[in-house]
Amino acid sequence: MKKIITHYFCIDGGETKSIAILYNHMGKILSKSKSDSGNSFNDVYNVEKNINLLWSDCCKKANLNKNKIKFSTIASFGLAGIRLTKSRVYLEKKINFFKKLILSTDGYIALAATSLTQSVGVLNIGTGVVSHIILNNFYSQQISGWGFPYGDKGGGWWIGYRIIQETLKAKDGYVMHDVLTKKVLNVIGKKDLEILDHISKLKPNKLAQLSNLLFSTVNKSNMSKNIIVEGSEEINEILKYLIEEKKISTIFLVGGISKFYLPYIKKKYLKYIHSNLLNPIKGALLIAMSKFPSEKLINK
Repeated sequence: MKKIITHYFCIDGGETKSIAILYNHMGKILSKSKSDSGNSFNDVYNVEKNINLLWSDCCKKANLNKNKIKFSTIASFGLAGIRLTKSRVYLEKKINFFKKLILSTDGYIALAATSLTQSVGVLNIGTGVVSHIILNNFYSQQISGWGFPYGDKGGGWWIGYRIIQETLKAKDGYVMHDVLTKKVLNVIGKKDLEILDHISKLKPNKLAQLSNLLFSTVNKSNMSKNIIVEGSEEINEILKYLIEEKKISTIFLVGGISKFYLPYIKKKYLKYIHSNLLNPIKGALLIAMSKFPSEKLINK
């Protein structure tokens, strides 16, 4: 009788993009693929479509028949917004063809990537802002990460939102223009109706793209500096809670824009910060291989 070989299919699905990797039974990478948003809170149907596309593409690149290996594949996905019950139930119903399906939050697979299970946390500052920490008995807690438009202060979409707010004030004439507002108007339009049309279509991933204008002008624009200082106040409040209240001694700072906040983190917190590069999808693999506990959030 032919031995059935296990495969592992892992996805890191954030607000802006999703990354997928297909591994063999030893954890060796067979293929990779990318798609757009993996946020199941905002659009679970798009996430379902992306999962199927990523699965097909990874199998094709690995020269494997997806219909043959699906029954021996353990799928482990870290998805933004998967705490929403109706999104989780929908995906469990639709993506029901794997040997096993493990759904985690995207922040938790980053935590799993640390391979540590005591007094450890991850603070992810990308399109949004979210932190995960390990508690006793392998339970975890999520802090922030409430998403657009209610949370994520300091994250990429929030920065985009704030620079548009300040630019519109300058456009109306009751605050001064500077290098930032001029750059923003070059993107969103200079006439009122052009601006209205542009901002009416903005979603979190597009707002996050505007944050690049802030980071390119932070040394030239008081407005840019004021916004990043405002965002850093939130980051420091989260760190204060993690360190002083939850007694977390090791915090991994990750995410595409986290490096820009390092100069604004209070000195007393810096000794707890590790800016080592973490690969969240490695965490999804560790969970799939039962080398890190599955997510058990205390947040209900």
